Amino acid sequence: MNELASDIETVLTEVLGGHERGILSRALVVAEVLDADGDRSLSVITTPGLSEWDALGLCRYGVLSIEGPAADHFTRGAE
Repeated sequence: MNELASDIETVLTEVLGGHERGILSRALVVAEVLDADGDRSLSVITTPGLSEWDALGLCRYGVLSIEGPAADHFTRGAE
């Protein structure tokens, strides 16, 4: 998994830099993947050295950034 995490860090750094988003400091990727049989699984990959508590913080912040606008959308739609 270390090679995979390192490869993802490299690719994310290149992509974010190419879009002038800044320098990657750490990342957490949550991806749904399909195996050869079509079975789905969840894959969580972090950049090397990311502690579990930092990964959890990134996840929680991500969830809140999605939930806030979604809740606002549904609240306005109910009026």
